[in-house]
Order: sequence, then structure tokens, then C-alpha cells
Amino acid sequence: MSLKHAPALVALLLSLPGAAPHAADAKLKGCAQAPLFQRYARSGMVESLPGNKVRLTAVADVHGEDCGAPDCYFTKVRAVFHFAEGTGCRVREVVVATEDGGCHRAEPHAPPKREAFMPNGPADVADPALGQLTLRTRKEDRALILLPRNLFYFEDVKAGAPLRTSLPTGEEGEAECCWGASIAEPHFRD
Repeated sequence: MSLKHAPALVALLLSLPGAAPHAADAKLKGCAQAPLFQRYARSGMVESLPGNKVRLTAVADVHGEDCGAPDCYFTKVRAVFHFAEGTGCRVREVVVATEDGGCHRAEPHAPPKREAFMPNGPADVADPALGQLTLRTRKEDRALILLPRNLFYFEDVKAGAPLRTSLPTGEEGEAECCWGASIAEPHFRD
């Protein structure tokens, strides 16, 4: 093969699925490349911000786990992760802004909510063994659970109430609280 065909061959190889990183992945720096963010990053939901901050933007589907009952309501979740100084990517706090949207209603939408969420338990997102990051507001009335495969957003939670990421099993004595809205599976690209 002559060298004049080399650029075309390189372009062909880079166009093959899995042959090159997504353009969005190439822009990610520091903690935005952490294992916990990988699936979200592949779907364009993660951004690197100055000061080693990370923004995760997702749309939570209220009926993602509810037998597929369709409606047009959603909650847009924008979470900006602030990390502690030092090695790793230990979460210090996450400023979460949420905005409800969807169906056309006669009354205006509620204004966006913005509040700091704090980690509950281990919080180094660079640790490949981290399977879940749980964040709650200081009043514990809202929560966010980040898993490697999905996130769950909770509103109107009672302090200390259990947070559930799957539908109830119907077992006797199962606590009623609380189920969160998750990202609809079609929003992911993997």
C-alpha cells in the first residue's frame, strides 16, 4: 500500500465502533474520568469544569421503574461535584440544581431548586470499588444516589428514611419510603 492511501485508512479505522474514544470523552479531565462517571460520560452527561469540578446533567424519568407507565413529566438534575484537596476524587459536596418540566400546564412550573448535597459514606469517585454514592441535603429532605449504571433522585424524603432504587417486592413489613426517579434507559448509549 502506498503512503498516499494511509490517511484514508486511518480515517476508516477511527470510524469503526470502539476504535476511538468519543469526542466528549477526550475533553474530560481529572475526576470527570472517574469510574463512577464512565457510563454517564459515554452518553454526554458529564463535563469537566475549571478547578477539577465535574458537572453531571441528566433527566430523571419519574416512571423509569414504574412498569413503563408513560407521562411527559421529568426532572432535570444538574449536579456540580466539588472535590476535597489532595489525592483521589473525594467528594466534599455536590451542588444540585433541579427543575421540573414536561407537560403543558395552566399553572407555571415551580422555580428551579438549588441546594448543597453531602456524601453519606465513602465518597472517592476515583475508587473502582465504589458501587454507590449517596448524597443528601442537610435537612435530608432530598437525596441523590449515583450508581455506575444509573442515578436516582428523591424529593420530599423524611430524614433517615430508607432510599430505594428498585420497586417494592410486596413483602410484609416493607417500608413505604422512598423511591426515586431514575434516568430512562434509552438516554444511555451503551
